[in-house]
Amino acid sequence: MSTTNPSRKRKRNCENRQVYVGNLPFDATEQELHDVFSVMGPIKNIWLAKRPPGFAFVTFKRTVHAYDAVKYLNGKKICNLEAKVEMCEVDFQEDLKRRTEENKKKLINQVN
Repeated sequence: MSTTNPSRKRKRNCENRQVYVGNLPFDATEQELHDVFSVMGPIKNIWLAKRPPGFAFVTFKRTVHAYDAVKYLNGKKICNLEAKVEMCEVDFQEDLKRRTEENKKKLINQVN
């Protein structure tokens, strides 16, 4: 019987299921990205940057689909531009939460 820590396993899977998509046109839509990336496998979430535009994070339900997206879509035309598709090192939502907390602490220190 394995004694693997379940929270560690869940975090590792989450990190390995997310891809960064760069060099997108400013008018790219979530639906356009879904149409392209869903061919690789089921998608859990798409986060499309608004300010500044031009990039997105796509989270797949399975790790293998994220790796397939990088393998087959990096350098291909997505929304009429040659896109950069690569694996994320950390989960976007987790990283955003961490950075938000750090920024709150900085603001508090500046006020005091």
